[in-house]
Amino acid sequence: MQSVSQSLVIPIYKNAANIPDLLVVLRRLHSELNGDLEVVLVVDGSPDNALQLLQNALPEQPYPAQLIELSRNFGSFPAIRHGMAAARGEAIAVMAADLQEPPELILQFFAALRTDQADLVLGQRSGRSRT
Repeated sequence: MQSVSQSLVIPIYKNAANIPDLLVVLRRLHSELNGDLEVVLVVDGSPDNALQLLQNALPEQPYPAQLIELSRNFGSFPAIRHGMAAARGEAIAVMAADLQEPPELILQFFAALRTDQADLVLGQRSGRSRT
């Protein structure tokens, strides 16, 4: 496996409908980070076909990826912890699979961490789209 300094952890639960758009966003982020991105997808006991979609699509993606399947739904935070434990990057970001947060935030968070002026970068969503 190639070495990376940045990992992106994404918990997956009932997100099958979002997988195609998510993969497009991940390819763009990988490109904008000059290929220095590992993606860790944690399928949290999702009852839909998200796992199968990812198993089929990930081998064709340009970024290194880990696909973790949890035996049942443990919840978002345990899924994130599993992903963070598996991540190989020095910097780790977390993104929701439903793409409710602008993916550009990931670029901003990684840029802030690279300045060595912050050990942790947090963001808070002010609203949520229902579409």
